[in-house]
Amino acid sequence: MEKTAKPAHYAPLSLYGLRQAALLTGVVLFSSVTISQAQTVPSGAQNDAIADVIAQSEGTENITYDANGRIVAQPVINPAVPAARPVADSAVPLSEDISGLRTGPADAGRAVREGRENMPEGALEGRPRAPFEADPFEPQGIRAGSFILRPSLDQGIRATNNADNSATGTSGVLSETALRLNARSDWASHLATLDASGIFERNLSGQYVSNPRGQIDAALRLDMSDETRLNFGLGYSVNREDSSDPNGISAARTRPLVQSLNAQAGIERDIGKIFASAIARVNNTRYGKAKLYNGDQLDQSDRNNTYVSMTLRGGFELSAAIRPFAEVEVGRRLYQNDNGLDRNATQLGLRTGLQINTGEKLNGEFSVGYIGARSADDRLQDTGGLSVDAAMNWSPQRGTDVRFGLRTYLDSSPDIGGNSSILYLANIDVTRMIRADLSVNARFDASIRDNRDGSGTDYGMGAEIGATYWFNRFFGVDGKLRHEFINSDVASRKYSSNSVYLGVKLRR
Repeated sequence: MEKTAKPAHYAPLSLYGLRQAALLTGVVLFSSVTISQAQTVPSGAQNDAIADVIAQSEGTENITYDANGRIVAQPVINPAVPAARPVADSAVPLSEDISGLRTGPADAGRAVREGRENMPEGALEGRPRAPFEADPFEPQGIRAGSFILRPSLDQGIRATNNADNSATGTSGVLSETALRLNARSDWASHLATLDASGIFERNLSGQYVSNPRGQIDAALRLDMSDETRLNFGLGYSVNREDSSDPNGISAARTRPLVQSLNAQAGIERDIGKIFASAIARVNNTRYGKAKLYNGDQLDQSDRNNTYVSMTLRGGFELSAAIRPFAEVEVGRRLYQNDNGLDRNATQLGLRTGLQINTGEKLNGEFSVGYIGARSADDRLQDTGGLSVDAAMNWSPQRGTDVRFGLRTYLDSSPDIGGNSSILYLANIDVTRMIRADLSVNARFDASIRDNRDGSGTDYGMGAEIGATYWFNRFFGVDGKLRHEFINSDVASRKYSSNSVYLGVKLRR
C-alpha cells in the first residue's frame, strides 16, 4: 500500500518556472551582447592612449637607453604586495552534491587569468616588454549597485548510450540548458558572494529522463578587524537520487528528488602566528517519493534528517606559505521519523592537515584523520574509518590551471540491515589556454564506496575531454566527450555510460 507523504517544508523547484526563467535570461543576455559589442574593441587612438596610461603606471616612460639600446637607468618600482594569508576555504571547494561522479566546480571550461603572478619572461637584451594587454575574451559582468553580476547561459545537445546513468539505462538524445549566476561585492572591506546554477534536461528521443539539478550558495564575510572575521553561509540544492546509492530504491522507475537546505556561522581569529576558528552548521535533507514501474509511489519521508555540528580548528604559521592545523568535528544527526527505533546518531571527526599558500602558483589545504558515527540504538550499525579531504589549486605556468579535490562522506543507514558506508570522491580538472579565444580542458573522476553490509566495495571512474572557442567575450561554442562507469558486486548499482555534447555559451 502506498505510504502517505508528510507535508514538506518546501517544495521542489518548478521545472516550468525554471525553464521560463532560463528563456528570459537568455533573451536578456543576447540583448546585452548585441548592445555591448560596439564597445568591445577600442579604436586605434584609444588603444594608444590606453598603452600610454599602462606604460606610465609601470614606469617605462622614464627608462634611459644607450646607443646600443641597453638600459642605462630606470625608476625604482615598488615591490609587489605580499600574498594574503590563506583561509580555510581559500581553495575552490568541492560541490556538496554527492550524486554520481560529478563533484567538482560547475564550470571549469576556461582558465582564470586575472591577477597572474606567473607572467611570461622579460624581453631579451633588457628591453622592456610591451604592456600586457587585457584579455579581450574575459567577461565584463554587469554592475548592480556595489555588486558585479556575471550571468551565463549554456544550451546544447547531449547524445548518450545511458541516459540516466543506471544499470537499466538506454540510449537517448537530450537537450540540456544550464543557467548560472555569480555575484560578488565590490566593497572596500567585507565580502558577499552568491553562486547559483540550474541544469534542465528535456528528451528529444530515446529514454525518458527527468533529472532537474539546482544549487544556490550565498556567503558573507565580515572583517571585524585585521585579526578577526565573521563568516556566514546559506545554501539550497535539489537533485535526483543517484542510481548507485545503496540505500535507494533499486526497483524505482523514477528515483526520488533529494533536497538539502544548509546554514552556517563561524568566527576566525589570528593571534600572532597562532590562528583558530569555530563554525556551526545545520543541514536538513528531505527525500521525495519514488515512482515504481506499476505506477505506485513509495514515500521516502522516513529518511528525512537534520545534521547539526560544530567544528573547531586551531594551528600556527610555520612560514608565510605553510600553516599546519588540527580540527575536531562533533555532530548529531536527528531523524524526523523514528520507525520504532532510536535512529539518532552522534558523529565525530578528528583531522590534521596543512594550509598552503604560495600565491596563485599553489594554494589550498589537505587533511587526514578519522570519521565515525554511533547510533543511539544498539541494533543499528556503527560506522567509522579513514577521512581524507583536500582542495588544491595549482598553476604550473600562465594559462594552465589544475584543480584537485578529495572528499570523504559518511553514509549511515537509519534502518536495521541497511547499508552503512564510507564514500570517497576525487576529481582533477585541468584547463589549458591554447590562444586567447581557445581553451581545452580535461577531467578525471574517481569514487570508492566502502560498504559495511558485506556487499563488497564499489569503484567508479570517469574521464572527460573538451574544448571551448570564443567568437567574442559574449558568445562561444564548446564540445566534450565523456566516459564513466561504476563496478559493484550488486547488479543494480553497476552502469557504464558514453556521451558526446555540443553546445553554445552566452555570458555577460
